[in-house]
Amino acid sequence: MIPTIISQCLMLLIFLIIGFLCIRKNWIHKNHISSLSNLLTNIVLPSAILTSFNVNIADYDFKFFVTIIFISLFLVAFPFVLSKLLVFFTTMDIALKKVWVGCCTYSNILFIGIPIIGTLYGEQGLFILVIYNTISNLFLFTLGIKLYKNNVSFKSVGLSLLSPALLASFLGILLLILGVTLPKTLANALNELGNMTAPLSMIITGALFGLVNIKRFIVSKNIYFFCFVRLIVIPGLVFIILNAFITNKLILGVMVLSSGMPAGATNTSLATIYSDKGPETSQYVVMSSILCIITLPMLMYILML
Repeated sequence: MIPTIISQCLMLLIFLIIGFLCIRKNWIHKNHISSLSNLLTNIVLPSAILTSFNVNIADYDFKFFVTIIFISLFLVAFPFVLSKLLVFFTTMDIALKKVWVGCCTYSNILFIGIPIIGTLYGEQGLFILVIYNTISNLFLFTLGIKLYKNNVSFKSVGLSLLSPALLASFLGILLLILGVTLPKTLANALNELGNMTAPLSMIITGALFGLVNIKRFIVSKNIYFFCFVRLIVIPGLVFIILNAFITNKLILGVMVLSSGMPAGATNTSLATIYSDKGPETSQYVVMSSILCIITLPMLMYILML
């Protein structure tokens, strides 16, 4: 199990390195990153979201479904509130505080989560993960956009409910409830597009990381503190809280492991599209993706005790 986690994290780091080399060799120009981010958020990610609903809902009862929804809401709200409290006591400028909160709240649920959770917990684990990812996306593409974009009204946030990612989520839920399957050719096409999500998102992140000052990045105490909160404090507190109420080891394992994922690469795309903090956001994603090679196996080991 632990080798699976390490292997998946190392694969993401390879994609990061490719993006870093592309920007440094001018194979990707920095002016292209915004277009790649739009491709990711409007085409590739929605495809991955839609295909992730390929599970059988008949195997689960209503109580199980409601339990997962409430825990998912908690896993979005808890990091948000905690990170807001922590940045309140820092001297960071407002824009960087927003990046800190966004990266702390919206983790790499889908890209790392599906292969790891699928291997460790099977189809039931994936069903739990899909629900959690849907709840997280609902907030990411509404309040998350409001967080990254300055001077945005709640009216425009409401319009973001029509974003391709959320439309894919709503369509996936509808197909899941109705028990409808997509035509094989279309399903295969969407699956192939969805498989591009992890490589493309991490290549974009690596390219943005290539624009930052590496020396300042390595010695940044703020980034290490972020990783400590994102990878250790949050999953640790989530484990303590959920362990007191949840007796189902499957739910506990999936949710705690999901809460320990690194900052989501989608944050870099949103920061690139809606603000000028893409390179700064990439630093949090890169460092947490590197360090999760150590923290995720430790978390898995604790869950196995």
